[in-house]
Amino acid sequence: METERLLIDPIRETDKADYFINISHDKRVLETFICRYAESMETFDFSSYPGRQDLFAIRLKETGRLIGIILYSDEKAESCEIGYGLGSDYWGKGYATEAVRRFLEYLFREKGMRTVYASFFTGNDASRRVMEKCGMTFSHFSENELTYLGVPRDLTYYRITKDGDPGADPKLRFLTLRDCPEQMEPAARWFHSKWRVPEQAYLVCMRAYLNRETEYAWYLCLDGDRIVGGLGVIENDFHDRRDLTPNVCAVYTEKDYRGRGIAGRLLNMAVEDMRAKGVSPLYLVTDHTGFYERYGWEFLCMVRFDGEPEMSRMYIHR
Repeated sequence: METERLLIDPIRETDKADYFINISHDKRVLETFICRYAESMETFDFSSYPGRQDLFAIRLKETGRLIGIILYSDEKAESCEIGYGLGSDYWGKGYATEAVRRFLEYLFREKGMRTVYASFFTGNDASRRVMEKCGMTFSHFSENELTYLGVPRDLTYYRITKDGDPGADPKLRFLTLRDCPEQMEPAARWFHSKWRVPEQAYLVCMRAYLNRETEYAWYLCLDGDRIVGGLGVIENDFHDRRDLTPNVCAVYTEKDYRGRGIAGRLLNMAVEDMRAKGVSPLYLVTDHTGFYERYGWEFLCMVRFDGEPEMSRMYIHR
């Protein structure tokens, strides 16, 4: 297998030093990629890796040197799970996305897979972004699935099928309001019906976004012309910590559409869109626990909504 910059092929006996440096001895890699740490080349047991049919090297074309690995496992009923690790010296260059895209093609076209899963430690945004760039979307969340480095770990699973449909209704479309400006008034009515904030307040924010007076955006999930999910980004979501800005607000999914990863995809959309515009971190106020953590949000502090006696939870996405 090859891409513009990479080769993906079996592990060789001569890969031991590169495997040691970029995987087994790289503590930054091992924070999120499950592998036994090797203290030295002398104690590193490499013997089981060459010859494996499920494990491949990710190599730079220009040098042929191993910079990472990619593998598949749990092959059954035309589905499997993939994993990948890349030496930290090679992070931030798009190599992981390039390798995963090509590996998915291999699994679908040559191995006959119909569904491919991947998972990451919840909060590992870099791995999540790789999956999303390759067309994978949220599948499910598994709390305390395993213990790694002495710590119980939650896993977030993503998936993709051979036809690219991640398992949700293929009619679902995820759009910013700028992609569908005709939805402004229906969206304002829809958000008002869910949260009882005056419709005019939504319209003011949405018009400012459409007129490019602000980059604080609004995001919708549509089934045909029906709005089934949405959220927005605003300066302040009616709480007393004016310094914690901007805020994701009005997160809602219609009850008959829940369990399809819609809210998670909208949240990830907002985070990525805002980050691309230089806006990070984001904040969010909620009374929920255990949901937003699946998508990389962390509890920050307690805040008080305007006019409310009780405190609510403030989350941050860094």
